[in-house]
Amino acid sequence: MGRASRRKRERQPETAPKQANTGSSRRSPAIAAAIAVVLVASFGVWTLDGDDNAIQPASASLPDPDTSSMTVPVARAIREARAAALAQPDSADAAGRLGQVYHAHWLYDAAAACYEIAHQLAPEEFRWAYLLAGAEELRGADGERVDELFRAAIRLLPRYPPVYVRHADALLRLGRWAEARDAYAAAIERDPELALAQRGRGQTALLMGDGPTAVEHLEQAARLEPEDRIVQVALARAYAVMDRSELAAEAARKAQTLRGEARLPDPIFFEMQNLAVDPETLRARVARGVRNGDYDMAIQAATLLEESGAPAARQQLALASKQRANQLGMSGEFDAALPEFERASRLAPTDPEIEHNWGTVLMRRGDLEEAGRHFEKAIELNPQSADSLYNLGVVLEGLGQIDEAIRRFTAAAAIDPQHVAARRLAELGVASER
Repeated sequence: MGRASRRKRERQPETAPKQANTGSSRRSPAIAAAIAVVLVASFGVWTLDGDDNAIQPASASLPDPDTSSMTVPVARAIREARAAALAQPDSADAAGRLGQVYHAHWLYDAAAACYEIAHQLAPEEFRWAYLLAGAEELRGADGERVDELFRAAIRLLPRYPPVYVRHADALLRLGRWAEARDAYAAAIERDPELALAQRGRGQTALLMGDGPTAVEHLEQAARLEPEDRIVQVALARAYAVMDRSELAAEAARKAQTLRGEARLPDPIFFEMQNLAVDPETLRARVARGVRNGDYDMAIQAATLLEESGAPAARQQLALASKQRANQLGMSGEFDAALPEFERASRLAPTDPEIEHNWGTVLMRRGDLEEAGRHFEKAIELNPQSADSLYNLGVVLEGLGQIDEAIRRFTAAAAIDPQHVAARRLAELGVASER
């Protein structure tokens, strides 16, 4: 399994809860001095400046990658997080957050360096130890170091199932199958419903030639995540090992129809991943926001995407703004809807639906003259809209301009003889033109 693929699959919109096992991010002056000595050994931050023998603070070792080729949102996120870390040299949270920003944008070397600083400042806080282990594994650090870091994290928070899964994944890549098996088993012990733990336990059993155990755990994983393609591929192999050819063929066929993969529910990694503002992530965030009706998130992501220079960002932002405005209008939140319609219209000035719905909200608010202007714009953009013609007629009738209203009702009924406009003409005693 590719490391980048795992990262992309695990991206989620949720905001991570605060961890129960958190260490202090500040220390007394005496302890801070001792920590500085440790950091000197780890990062070489002692520098002599002339005759003053000045010692640079620990924050001087904060990585400072070249951001000139990065998009504006990514460069800004890094710049702001780094400035906060430099301003708070004794804050594990500030150094760790900078590491999270680097980590979220694939800068694993820089992320690991920041997590190391945060871990030194708050050695009892699980989050920094855990993220450090993950970043070191992604950057291809020595296997023994990765193993040691994961074990240190587990000691800090042994009840957290995802840490065992990530540790097991790392051990599996190192070829240490028996240890990986035990780590997956530890995750299952803490959460039997964790699909990736069941899948990993089944895969290690398959590697070790234990067909019955492989089938048992892979079937569990398939039950928990029926759309996971990888588990079906593994199941096909496990069934084949057990000479269950029909089931093997069925699992192989199912694997070919699937595109999804199970995700690891890991709030700590989600917190880091939610800091990403690269174009790929932003496009996915826009789509997810629109799909789930979270238009605030979609608009925010689309705005950053436009700032990134993505060619389709303006169109995506207009769509998200329009749908958000429609949602607010339908729920009766007219005052909140109006600025969204204004933004959507500015982004998509030739969209008649925006003008029509904008006019409808204004009409429902009782602002008839302004509503009429938007219906006229909608008709200008789409002359064949019976709905816009009818609504303009309603506005004109409300303003006492009966002849003009009848003219719009007549035009709407001519486009659609079954439209409510025809009934309104009959109510006014006017025969619609057929």
